Amino acid sequence: MTQKLPVLDLVRDAWMLAFKALRPSLFVMLALLVAGGVYTFAVGPGSALGDAAPAIAALVVFVVGIEFSLVTYRVMLGTRHGDRLRLVHANLSVYVAFLFVGVFIGFFLLTLPGILLKASGRTDLNADTPPDVVQQALVDMLPSAYGAILIVACVAGALALCYMAIRLLLIGAATISLRRTMVFRTWGWTKGHVISLSLAALATHLAPFAVAVLINWGLHGVWGQSGVGAFLSGFVGMLLLVPFLLAGHGLAVAALRRLQPEQDPTG
Repeated sequence: MTQKLPVLDLVRDAWMLAFKALRPSLFVMLALLVAGGVYTFAVGPGSALGDAAPAIAALVVFVVGIEFSLVTYRVMLGTRHGDRLRLVHANLSVYVAFLFVGVFIGFFLLTLPGILLKASGRTDLNADTPPDVVQQALVDMLPSAYGAILIVACVAGALALCYMAIRLLLIGAATISLRRTMVFRTWGWTKGHVISLSLAALATHLAPFAVAVLINWGLHGVWGQSGVGAFLSGFVGMLLLVPFLLAGHGLAVAALRRLQPEQDPTG
């Protein structure tokens, strides 16, 4: 029988690890904030950096983010080991997996509304129908049984992606700890612990992320439309995500300490 993880202990350890890593990661954290500001500047309406600028800025955010993860995991795990390339490999593998699954879920959710609208009797809609008319038809359909089907499908799609995220929670920490690229090899380690890890993630992922989004939404329009405003928007937005990033790394390390087999069966 799978032993249950102590949710409160996981949350406590995750936040303690987050505070432990705060000071040692300050320099790379500042670089990440600047990278976030550069990205929003590059994609802003007033940017004159060229069409390739957003892609280059996104790559910079990714590279600095990898360095942030490497420094943070090293501090939390108490090790000087860790390979950047392996961490890049692990992250890209997960991105591809989510893209693959997300495409199928997204395609299904994009086609489902049209099917439900026709099934509900709205046969007057076609490819030439204005988008605002289609949106209003969807709003009108939501209180019906067809709308309930659409809502359930959207929730199911979101839960499927969340399930994958929880099952793959350990990959970064395990890659640094074991000095090997660990992606789906950690899948079995989280088996039977999805509920416990999900409950812990409410305090380490969802809560700080929701607070960051709400504050950032409240600041919408404060920075203006200038290039400096675009940079500040990204800089402050990334700053607000720091608790989410640190606590997320902390939960991965706290869970790894409890779930990593004494002898790695994949070795």
